[in-house]
Amino acid sequence: MIDIPGSWKKGCAFAIYTLKSDYIGDDQYGNPQFNTTRSPMGQCLYEVKYHQDISVINRIVDFLLKEEDCKKFIENIDVILPVPPSNKNRRWQPVILVAQEIARIFGKEMRQDILGSSNSEEIKNIDTGEKYDKIKNSISIEKLLDKKKKILIFDDVFDSGSTLLAITNALMENGYENIFVFTLTKTRIAN
Repeated sequence: MIDIPGSWKKGCAFAIYTLKSDYIGDDQYGNPQFNTTRSPMGQCLYEVKYHQDISVINRIVDFLLKEEDCKKFIENIDVILPVPPSNKNRRWQPVILVAQEIARIFGKEMRQDILGSSNSEEIKNIDTGEKYDKIKNSISIEKLLDKKKKILIFDDVFDSGSTLLAITNALMENGYENIFVFTLTKTRIAN
């Protein structure tokens, strides 16, 4: 598990997303191509996100269950809030599917009705400050929870931290203090 510092009480990523990426040339359209080696968790995430292979959800959860620190971290929380998807066109939403399975196995409450997002565009390739502002302006707290509950904001990849920070700040502005974050992977170099 990799610590993720932030305004939350504790944040962790399970694994690094990509271990290395070697440039192998450009495709016929002039786009750079890479030979990428991912961590086992990163490969599973890649399969479910980009190939819609939901059969790997069980492997993802198995990885989490085999890591004692991860189990303790999840057992310590009360409710899981999956980050609202930025790409709403995917048939399967990896973050939601994994959050549902974690909630089922650990006997936790998983809520999709707390965080709202009016954002309809993908934001992964924009400047960190601009990304934070767009997310912060699009996030809304739709329903309230017991403020004493330990909330876990769950996402697939930690990159710049803008998404998790914006959601954490929105929750804090509504009086929540027991906020934790957990991601399946973290990029090698935060943007």
